This record gives sequence, C-alpha cells and structure tokens, in this order.
Amino acid sequence: MKIAIMADIHSNWEALEAAASYIKKEKVDGIIHLGDVVGYGANPNECFDWVQQHVDVNLMGNHEKAVITPQIREGFNPLAAEAIAWTEKVLDESYRDIIRGLPYVHVKDRLVFFHGSLDEPEMFFYLKSYEDAVASLKLLEGNIGFFGHTHIPTLIEGKSKMARHLQPGVMRLRGNEKYLINPGSIGQPRDRDPRLAFGLFDDKAYSFELIRLKYDNQTAAKKIKSVGLPTYLADRLL
Repeated sequence: MKIAIMADIHSNWEALEAAASYIKKEKVDGIIHLGDVVGYGANPNECFDWVQQHVDVNLMGNHEKAVITPQIREGFNPLAAEAIAWTEKVLDESYRDIIRGLPYVHVKDRLVFFHGSLDEPEMFFYLKSYEDAVASLKLLEGNIGFFGHTHIPTLIEGKSKMARHLQPGVMRLRGNEKYLINPGSIGQPRDRDPRLAFGLFDDKAYSFELIRLKYDNQTAAKKIKSVGLPTYLADRLL
C-alpha cells in the first residue's frame, strides 16, 4: 500500500496542481491531507473542491478552525488573521459546513495522522524538536505518526530522541523505532526552499519518500496580490 501524505495546501492552486499531477502518475492507494487546505492563498474554493474529490481523509487544521471560530484568530499573526477573514468571505458555505465535521486525528492500520500534535490536538501545538514531541510520542499508537502545521519537512525519532530536517529522497524506516514525520507544506514551504513538499509512505517497503517539486509560484504570488491580500504572503512564496 502506498499513501500520498499532504499538508498545508493553504489555498495555493498552482502548487496543488503540480503535486496532484505527480501523485496521479504514482498510482497511489490513497491520499491523506493533514489539515489547512485554506488560508494565505487566493484559491480556497478550488483547493477545497479538489480535496473533496480526491482525498480520502482531510483533517482539521488551525486555519479551518479559524474560519468557523473567529475568536481563535486572536492568536494568529495579523497577516494570517487578515487572510482568514478574507477566506471566510469568499469560501463557499457548503465547505464551511464540511469544516465543522472535520476530525482532528485519524488512525489507519496503526498509522496516526494529525495536524499539530496528539496531545490536545484541538490546540494545534507546534512540533519542531524532540522536546516538543515527547507528549505526542507517548500517545502514539503504533510506530508512525504524520503531522503538519510547521511547514517544514521533519523527522522525529522517539527512541533516538532526535529531530532533523528531512531532505528529498527515500528513507527506510526501522521497525523498532517510533517516528513522527512531517511531509512539509504543499502551498507554503518555510524551510527556505520554495519548492512544494509532500510525502509517499510505502508500507511494504516500510519507507517514506519526501518529494520536492517546482511549481508556478510566480502566478500563485500574483493571484494573492490581485485579490488584495497582503503582499508579504505573496513574496514569501518566492
């Protein structure tokens, strides 16, 4: 079984198109999105429509939560809050209804999927280091958990007590280790690499492959500016 694992599309249609084209050629057995379809970008409806049609499981991200719960925007930085306020205005009402029913955690074949952290998943804590991840590792059922939220491809190992940035390529996993894996962001990479990121998990080979792809980020940036969203949200795609 091969699963495509995506996170943090953030309304970036150009990035999603490029990732979707690659995934289609891989003939995966399923697609899971770890939350934050919306926010920041100019195409929330198009991205949400694609996710509804092609993704087997879509999880609640903090940006989805902010669409339906305005008070939590107080914890966002001002630019993110502005983007969510704009998203709320343009997002189709049917998608807002779907957001209200999104799960925070999904478990499949002893693989665990979530957006921020396993401890209090509705709080969307950030897992950037081993120390950040201790509580989630204790709660992890099975050996592997996949998470998003930080927009940085990351591998955290429980027994080895280490965390590191993931580079593109195939990584063989060890059966006696506990892992938390972040596949990076489709629409808002934040590791100084403008290429989109997502992952492929193969249970037979017991491996994870990090994929990095170039996409038309110039068009994505122009769209952000054209709808009146903050220029910084466009510039950081480049």
